[in-house]
Amino acid sequence: MGILIAAVVLLTALTLFNLVLTLAIVRRLRATEAAPGRAASRAPDLDEVPVGAPVPDFTTRSVAGTPVSAAEQRGDHAVYAFFDTGCGVCEHQLRPLVDFARRAGLSPEQVVVFIADERGEAERYTSVVAEHTTVVLQAVDEVAEQVFGLRGVPAFVLADAEGTVVRSSVEVRDLAPALAGA
Repeated sequence: MGILIAAVVLLTALTLFNLVLTLAIVRRLRATEAAPGRAASRAPDLDEVPVGAPVPDFTTRSVAGTPVSAAEQRGDHAVYAFFDTGCGVCEHQLRPLVDFARRAGLSPEQVVVFIADERGEAERYTSVVAEHTTVVLQAVDEVAEQVFGLRGVPAFVLADAEGTVVRSSVEVRDLAPALAGA
């Protein structure tokens, strides 16, 4: 019986020690995040579309029937967004993309949205972005995989006026600092 009591006391002491250490680590992390002048951590760019690479050449048509190409985007910043109606995360990035385009003062021609509609639900996506972007409906492999080399969606590529990639990410919010710094 004495050994059992000693084991319970020892395990309790170890658990409390572990709890104290965990709380100290959380406190340190919060202090580090709140430190003035601390640079915000940023997600890495997509390996498939590295910063400094030229935007690959492509030519396609929007749902409105207008031609869309990489060459037409040169002269202004451009955002290329890739979604798939079968992607659970993609739909949550639609409204942030529209908000980003508005805040950045980008015209619909400067924001090209590629939507793969394998589930027949493109209307749900286009209804959110159509007024503020140029929408292209295509299979994912047509532009996202074959041209940009993307391995997943959602994906966002920000290019400068010369057609050079400035930032690429899986979240819209990662584009804003790059556009502000350009």
